[in-house]
Amino acid sequence: RIPRAQGAPRTPRPGLLGTLADQSRLATALARLAATPPEQLLARPELPTAQALVNRGFPARAVDGFLRPLLTALLADPALLTSSRCADLALHSFATGRLCLPEGGADALPELLAATLPPGSVRTGVRVTSISTTSVTTADHGALRCRAVLLATGARAAARLLPGLRVPAFHPVTVLHHTTDEPPLTEPTLLLDADRVGPVSHTAVISQVDPSRAPAGRALISSTVLGALPDPAHLDATVRSQLARLYGTSTTRWELLAVHHDAEAVPAMPPGHDLRRPVRLLAGLYVCGDHRDTSTVQGALHSARRAAHAVLTDLDAQPTLRMEPLETAA
Repeated sequence: RIPRAQGAPRTPRPGLLGTLADQSRLATALARLAATPPEQLLARPELPTAQALVNRGFPARAVDGFLRPLLTALLADPALLTSSRCADLALHSFATGRLCLPEGGADALPELLAATLPPGSVRTGVRVTSISTTSVTTADHGALRCRAVLLATGARAAARLLPGLRVPAFHPVTVLHHTTDEPPLTEPTLLLDADRVGPVSHTAVISQVDPSRAPAGRALISSTVLGALPDPAHLDATVRSQLARLYGTSTTRWELLAVHHDAEAVPAMPPGHDLRRPVRLLAGLYVCGDHRDTSTVQGALHSARRAAHAVLTDLDAQPTLRMEPLETAA
């Protein structure tokens, strides 16, 4: 999107995605990618994503105006040094579906899962100090006996409990949440900054997607900064300036609700990345997380599915992987 005067219609930047022929080539390439089975994508030659985009024959304007900022947002990797195979999988998911958010926030899914379990099955606020195939030792609640242990944490926490487990490099991520009286954009749209003239990689009016996340009567805007945390003292002012340009409106009256920084938000996936790291370490000891698969929510869930299958198999539960249809998101 291009900057606009207040009230003026929004129009795509002329030539942002190249000529009509370039846009047709891009659409054809994405359609072909969507129709390619993931197994074939994983068999492609592996390069850093930035280099692969050049070698794949995409139109140069489409790469700079769309693919590069989109993959930067999907992979949390501004330099696009991620394995091209991982990038292909991310684009495949994008081309075959839609971007979405869990209604009610990131906690909604685990809360729904926990609600189906018998009362007392889930314990929180318990610090684990060591694990084995038959027990979990805690700081204040003694040892818990068990038939199997599945460790589902981030990479560094997993390595503390399982010495020798690989700890990858990470991509830092900072998210800023602003609120204002009126939404600066009424569409449920992800805005990408193709110009890369500020710290914000992408931004969205989250309340236009999920109104329950915003304070009553207010709009919520969430923006993501990738890489090392900029100067905290000037971060909000710098981000507001960029958001004013992206949304084409003044941000001086926006209220900053929160800033969340995670120096180890996303495990790096350089070429040579193993997308299917073992989840079964020993009979009775398993590990899952985005560090065992692709560094995405989908990767974390896929590794958990693999780990659950391994646990049930080892316990002679005869698991079956059912691919049940999902409800269409509103």
